[in-house]
Amino acid sequence: RETQYQSILGFAIIDMMQGILSRRGQATLSFIFLVSGVILQIAVAGSVVTYFLSSSKFSERLVLRALAAAQAGIRDAQLRIARDNNYATTGQIIYSFKVGKDSVNVVVSRSVDNVNNVYIYTISATGVASFRKRKLVGTIIANQTTGLLQLKSIEEHPT
Repeated sequence: RETQYQSILGFAIIDMMQGILSRRGQATLSFIFLVSGVILQIAVAGSVVTYFLSSSKFSERLVLRALAAAQAGIRDAQLRIARDNNYATTGQIIYSFKVGKDSVNVVVSRSVDNVNNVYIYTISATGVASFRKRKLVGTIIANQTTGLLQLKSIEEHPT
C-alpha cells in the first residue's frame, strides 16, 4: 500500500510541477508579447517621425530656408566686394556665417579681364538648413577704374 500511495503522491507532485511549469511558460509568453508590442510601437513611431521629416511641406520649407541662406551669402560677398574693389586678389577667400538657425559657406574668387578693364568675381554660396543644402553661384563684374559693380548672374547649381 505504501508504494501505491507513493506512486499516487509522485504522480500528484509531477502533475503539480507540470502545472507550475506551464504557468511559467504562459507568463513568459505574455512577457514576450508585451516586449514585442513595445518594440512594434517604437518602430511605428519612428516610421511616422521619418515620414513627417521627409514630407514635402517640411522638406520644402527647409529647401527655401537653405536657398535664402545661400542668397544671403551672395549678397554678403557682394557687399564685401563693393567696400573693397581689390577683394580676393590672390586665390580664393572662404568664409562662413550663420543666418538664424541656418548657415552659409561662401567662396569668392577673382579673375582679371585686362581687355575690358574689369574684375570678374565668382561667388559660390552653399546654404544649409538642417539636412537640406542649396548652392548658388553668382558672377559680379567690377570696373577697375570706376569701381562700378554689375551683378551678371545668379544660378542655382546642384550640391
